[in-house]
Amino acid sequence: MPYAILVVSALLYGLALNLPVGTMPLALLADGTAAPAVAIAMGSGMFAALFVSLPIGALTDRIGRLPMLRASAGLGILSLLGLGFAHGPVLGGILLGIRSIALVGYMTAEFAYAGEIASKERAVSGVATLGMIGNLTFAIAPAVSVFLWQHGIGRQQYAWASGLAICGFALLFALPGKFDERRGRGTRAPILMHPRWYPAIGFALACTLQGGVNGSLAILTFHQRGIVNGAAIFTASAFTSFALRYPAGRLVDRFGPRAVAVPTALLSALGCVFAASAHSLLAVVFAGLLLGTSWAAVVPVALGLLFEHSSSRTRGAAMGAYTLAFSAGAATGATVATLATLAGGGYTIAMTLCAVGPLAVLPYVMKSRKTPLLRRNRASLRLEGTVGE
Repeated sequence: MPYAILVVSALLYGLALNLPVGTMPLALLADGTAAPAVAIAMGSGMFAALFVSLPIGALTDRIGRLPMLRASAGLGILSLLGLGFAHGPVLGGILLGIRSIALVGYMTAEFAYAGEIASKERAVSGVATLGMIGNLTFAIAPAVSVFLWQHGIGRQQYAWASGLAICGFALLFALPGKFDERRGRGTRAPILMHPRWYPAIGFALACTLQGGVNGSLAILTFHQRGIVNGAAIFTASAFTSFALRYPAGRLVDRFGPRAVAVPTALLSALGCVFAASAHSLLAVVFAGLLLGTSWAAVVPVALGLLFEHSSSRTRGAAMGAYTLAFSAGAATGATVATLATLAGGGYTIAMTLCAVGPLAVLPYVMKSRKTPLLRRNRASLRLEGTVGE
């Protein structure tokens, strides 16, 4: 029952909080905001996520999962209500940053709480399912938001959608406290980073660059190219990722993360190239399918690389590095989008550069090797020694 409550809450909350991804660029454009300023405002959320990922993880362990979950949900509702009335890139960017902080806190606490509900043998699959709920809401909400905008429902849609978020927030108070955990005062904090995690971080970061560019410029660019609903790239990508995430994970289990990393990087590069040159709805959808197929495997590949060099006692620190990698990739992509717009190349140049990233980091990933058993056990003991009970 607690897991079902968590799923429904995540669905309602995600549908509401992902609406601005689709129409905030259009809303800012309608305010008379210049394209570079739109890119900066949309990228503010990605930068906010980058800076708060590790601190929020530590705070969640300190104060508990449920307090962080409820506080983050409340903060997200306030940001959504604010976006319903705010105008201009400065206030819009600030509220988008607050929205991003709320989502990071919500997902961090949600995943940590879900990991305590299921048995150890099913904890990973339980958390992965919640991640798929996130894919589903991201597939639906931006496109619905653009559809509503095209039918005369502007910023007020955010205020209306806050009702969904409030329903999801209310459900959180039905979650039992017995699955909550918090770190005691006498324990030492786990390590924050380990050099053997760098290949996983580099791969995740490189493959996430396109997400930062798309989040900043895709809607505006495709709108200017005369495409009816540019959010279709998000819908196609998210639905494809949702459908293929489990098979991709099984491939990593069977053949290892490095074998799957090769086609994943190639598909990501192809998706970026096709998106850069897309001038029709069909081309946008095709690019989204390629990016979604790649994205379905990016997560299990990164997790597989991290799990090779982390123990059960250092898994939390590894997941902190994992979150940081995706936030850094999105923030870097947003920076690339802004610089490319200022240089006059815009979305086309930015996505072309993103195609290079996964291919450039691939040799580094392939060169890294799983530690032999004896050395791995010793390394694991050294890592575990940094963690208090």
